[in-house]
Amino acid sequence: MLEGLATWVLNNYLGQYLENLHTHQLSIGLLKGEVELENVPLRKDALRHLDMPLEVRTGFVGKVKLQIPVSRLRSEPWVIIFEQLYLVAGPVKLNEVSTQHIYTHAHSHIHT
Repeated sequence: MLEGLATWVLNNYLGQYLENLHTHQLSIGLLKGEVELENVPLRKDALRHLDMPLEVRTGFVGKVKLQIPVSRLRSEPWVIIFEQLYLVAGPVKLNEVSTQHIYTHAHSHIHT
């Protein structure tokens, strides 16, 4: 049960940034309330929310830890920790970016 809940939390909050979050990747210390994933690749579109024409060329998180307050699941915060973030980003290939997006982005920065 805890495994499924931990996977849901990780996918819900980190799924837009990290590739392939599956239960078989989890290392769970049930008594400690700690879940770990190692060497999780970043998604190519992980930087999309920045609204800039950037993409991840390569990248991974060395370790993702989810600390779960086992005795107080609903009243205490769950904590997500990233260790060893490796990221190489570059411009999105021009044919993958719409002209309208570039115009809108440039126009919004001129008027701010």
